[in-house]
Amino acid sequence: MEIILVLFLIAILCLFFYLIFKIIYWICEKKTRSIWALSIVGMWILVIIINFIFFTKMEFIQSKVYKNMYLIKNPINNRDSIQSSIKQICLQKMNNEFLGNEKKYKNYNSDSTSVWLNYDFDFYNYSDNWLGSNTAHFIENEEDDGGPTSIHFLSEIQNEKLASFRINYCKNDTINYYASITYHNKEREIKTDTIINKCLKISKIIVPKKPQIIGESGIAKGMVIEKQ
Repeated sequence: MEIILVLFLIAILCLFFYLIFKIIYWICEKKTRSIWALSIVGMWILVIIINFIFFTKMEFIQSKVYKNMYLIKNPINNRDSIQSSIKQICLQKMNNEFLGNEKKYKNYNSDSTSVWLNYDFDFYNYSDNWLGSNTAHFIENEEDDGGPTSIHFLSEIQNEKLASFRINYCKNDTINYYASITYHNKEREIKTDTIINKCLKISKIIVPKKPQIIGESGIAKGMVIEKQ
């Protein structure tokens, strides 16, 4: 059944490319047709560019399946602005959900020897490439179960990850915490931004030395000189 489906799709693709070839060949037969075709294509491209620049806004789409997963559609061509928008989303979500409800997100292992906070978000670039990275699939679908026809896995879209937001307890502490955003580019961490830090900082206390008082003999008072 799967082989028949694949052959059918191949036949459809071949027919599609054949029709495209025939249309292009028909247009190129006459100069007038070519001019009109180029004019229409040029206007179409211009409309797309104008629409993208002036009317297309960047969107944050939350997955309906993975609640901690956000897809960024139509990202602006400015990395700092994207990172600033991600930071605003994280702060807003944290203020609305986490602050005041810290115990709700507190987790323990089976013997309570390890404690952590389960509150995090991952941000991905929106893509719907059927043959490549398809993050849009995870808006309404879980990853595939690993069967013979499985093609959608979370591990396959890590190159589209833009940022990860995490809240962790401070070292040797189960009360105070810090929140940080790690930004990614093609599976490579490029920067970490700590947006909240409640970790206690131990300041070094510097004790000033007492000044030595020099006597008339030129010897500091309190200094013992051994007699030979």
